[in-house]
Amino acid sequence: MNFNKAITWSGKIYKILQKLNLDGFISLDAFIDTNLPEITSRLQTYASNSKIAVCSTNGKKTTVNLLNQILSANNQTFITNVTEKAESLPVLTSIILGLSDGDIFSDDIMKDYYTMALDEYEIAGYFNSMKFDYLLLNNLFQDQKSYYTLEDKRRKIQDAIVLNSNCNLIINADEPVFHEIDDIKNDLLIGKKLNKLYFGFNNIEIADDDSLIQANDVVRCPVCGCKLDYVKRFYSHIGQYDCECGFKRPKLDISADAKIFGNYSFLNVYFKENKYVFKLPLGGVYNAYNALGAISLAIALNIERKTITKSFENYAGITARDEIIRYRGKDIKLKTVKNPVSLSEALRELLLEKRTKIVFCLNDKPEDGIDTSWIWDSNFNSLSGFENKIYVCGTRCDDMALRLKYAGINPCLIIVDNSISNSVKCCFYELEKHENMIIFSVPSAIKEIKDILDK
Repeated sequence: MNFNKAITWSGKIYKILQKLNLDGFISLDAFIDTNLPEITSRLQTYASNSKIAVCSTNGKKTTVNLLNQILSANNQTFITNVTEKAESLPVLTSIILGLSDGDIFSDDIMKDYYTMALDEYEIAGYFNSMKFDYLLLNNLFQDQKSYYTLEDKRRKIQDAIVLNSNCNLIINADEPVFHEIDDIKNDLLIGKKLNKLYFGFNNIEIADDDSLIQANDVVRCPVCGCKLDYVKRFYSHIGQYDCECGFKRPKLDISADAKIFGNYSFLNVYFKENKYVFKLPLGGVYNAYNALGAISLAIALNIERKTITKSFENYAGITARDEIIRYRGKDIKLKTVKNPVSLSEALRELLLEKRTKIVFCLNDKPEDGIDTSWIWDSNFNSLSGFENKIYVCGTRCDDMALRLKYAGINPCLIIVDNSISNSVKCCFYELEKHENMIIFSVPSAIKEIKDILDK
């Protein structure tokens, strides 16, 4: 079978697997990599500029989406595994679908970039198949869906760097786990200097919020093992660190200050002798880091400030990531939460949203991590004093109701029903004048919620 037919049929097979709901059980990537390795090598020729990977535990899809919109504003094309439906497709599959248009495939198709969101545990495998030009490392922590320890994840990233030693590294300097991640003891890198660009924040100010860090947040120094000292701590384990043993944050190549509000942020970005001011249509500390990472990549690609500004002005979020649905004069906001960090960040928005009713949907399906105890590691301080109804649904609705009770929410305000449809509909029809609605949902329930809202 020639290359064009292989691409066409691979795309058809994947679409059939999707319709049969088998795409999560049968890996088209693994089949191609094992049986058709020539396709992998040929696919790499379809990016005329660069192949870009973004790796982080939280926010990699948002970062890639921000980068994609910057590239679009710069009139450049790309193949990505972050789609408008917020699905992170396997890398080879996304490239195949990006190159094929239905049953038509042209050997003349050429894109400027590949932009890929990669999980920590899969990055080494994909870096073995493809040669990436840029790798953005944003944050790294343990979550309920991964059996890998932080050290395992760190080692996977190091393995990827060894495989792509010419790759340009864009590193979040405020993340201690990435400290000296390029200091790899490998014979292949002896005498080789890796290309690195560090970004981070000088200061972050969050409007109406003094609950950034929970009392039990203890970070250990990776060098001496003692409690890590912070000059400034912006969130959880992220910030400016300086331990007595000499372990400290690397010198920044791109620095920034941020003022964060409920639904938007202002970033002052400093690079060399230049200062750039951006208004980001997203709130939250992690989104500030996502944006700064995307800006740093854009600077590395020599994209002008006015282009980045234009992309932020016309920013379109990913489905279920701060998606707003307008119905009968009411705003229904849908937010995906899948680990303690994403839930804590999402809840902070409620500080400025007192006239809001809430739906929490908690399931324990494989894509959610099965173990729901992670909700106890989330910071619910933002709900302090919240006096509106909260609807709780999903297969583990009782767990969420208990967590809310221990967060100090009046049990009389908590309505528990495992039916997602009942909770969403009841919440909407009980909205009073000038009230809006926010749905916090784990990934497995997003499709059902979208179907309910679409109807």
